[in-house]
Amino acid sequence: MAEIDNSALVAAGGYIYVAPVGTVKPADITDPLNPGVGYETIGHTSLDELPEIGREGDDPTKLGSWSNPSLKVVTPSVTYSIAFRSIQSTELTYQMYFGAGASATQPDGSFRIPATPIPQEKALLLVVVDGENFLPLWHPRVSLLGSDAVGMSTEGFITYPITATLLSSPDIGGGLGEWASIIT
Repeated sequence: MAEIDNSALVAAGGYIYVAPVGTVKPADITDPLNPGVGYETIGHTSLDELPEIGREGDDPTKLGSWSNPSLKVVTPSVTYSIAFRSIQSTELTYQMYFGAGASATQPDGSFRIPATPIPQEKALLLVVVDGENFLPLWHPRVSLLGSDAVGMSTEGFITYPITATLLSSPDIGGGLGEWASIIT
């Protein structure tokens, strides 16, 4: 493989967008601030704790026989996720963190926290920005829910930790998402 200098990115900035499940992948993102029809920004996220792409599951298991100790590898089930921390106290943040739909917003503008959270399913687009280069990471179906305690500090923003668990989507043949090449 060739050395491609502009494919080595620094996650200097970025944006996270959500859309209803079934919203198509943006065809040609030319501006990370405008990913396309149907996508809305989740707003500001923590600079101190950047989004983290996680992998959870067992390692592959090697099975062998007496005559061939490396006969076969069994691939385990793996779950992928994207964890981020919203720093905006908004209706969308509350919906994702507390697992509540739009009906949780009351006539007086307050937000009713449900006794039993229901993960919110959305399409998710994360755009990593490094100067003039950016990398769109698209997932047509994720399950969003708060994943840890709300963080508070006298020297920082309130943070709402939210995890997007990647789910298979029939829209892309059962896959979990599509990551683009770096866009310059």
